[in-house]
Amino acid sequence: MDISFRQLQAFVLIAEQRSFSRAAEQIHLSQPALSYSLRKLEDALGLSLLARNTRSVELTDAGLRFLEQARRLLRDMDNAVHDAREQLHLESGSLRIAVLPSVAIEPLPRVLQEYRRRYPGIDISLCDGRAGEIRQWVSAAEVDFAITSAADDLGALDFRPLYDDSLVLLVRGSARLHGKALLAALREQDYIATTRDTSLRGMADATLQRMGLLREPAWEVAYMSSAAALARSGLGYALLPASVADTFNGDGSLAVHVLAEAPVRSIGLLQRKPCYLSPPAQAFVTLLQQLTRGAQGLSAGVDSRDNPTSFN
Repeated sequence: MDISFRQLQAFVLIAEQRSFSRAAEQIHLSQPALSYSLRKLEDALGLSLLARNTRSVELTDAGLRFLEQARRLLRDMDNAVHDAREQLHLESGSLRIAVLPSVAIEPLPRVLQEYRRRYPGIDISLCDGRAGEIRQWVSAAEVDFAITSAADDLGALDFRPLYDDSLVLLVRGSARLHGKALLAALREQDYIATTRDTSLRGMADATLQRMGLLREPAWEVAYMSSAAALARSGLGYALLPASVADTFNGDGSLAVHVLAEAPVRSIGLLQRKPCYLSPPAQAFVTLLQQLTRGAQGLSAGVDSRDNPTSFN
């Protein structure tokens, strides 16, 4: 059924004014054009909506029943246009975002704080989870997009890199050790690993393989905060993103070593194909890029950042 906004508007104005001439003036149409628009609406509905005579315009029974429905359709259309314009100008709207735990620690709080200051009318909901969970949420359209690590097999998803993050080694009591001395000390320590469904595990194992330290972990935990807590207790060493090192080392009890062998982890935007970002989402991604521009994931508190330890 082909019914236009202008046809509904014409019918409602004629019904309310009980006059073709007054309705034509309000809608800025000629009377013949207005009559044609009404006739097309009646043809599309298969109903006669108006009873015309030389003195007045009256609604038929069908026209009376359809009038309120037409008014409601026009209100809904007006509301939809209003909402779209507000969203375009970032006055209202919503975002559903999934993020890795490391992203939730840094840089997400900084981005959210500035985003809410600029766009207070946008409602934001967050889901933090491991890489595998995030991929499922994006695939199932449970979130609008995700900020997560790159995946090898994207399938129907699209990944756009935004910034890089690297791994650092956190261990208690070895701040003054470097090179072979550090390597010898680590051989006497246990490996604290995150679970295999995290995006960190494969990178951490690959790094330890290059260092000649790969072994079965003595401790395997799902969350980075748990791994850092075990390391602070002296139960072993953990490899975690450099971006969160300061957060998990607030008391300064851990030595943080930047490793030349550690690969760089690409953090980016994960979406379903075909890719589309609403105006609120595009504003969020743009702000994220601005606040992470030039960052390589190295924590400002890591003293050895300019001289990473190499074991080769």
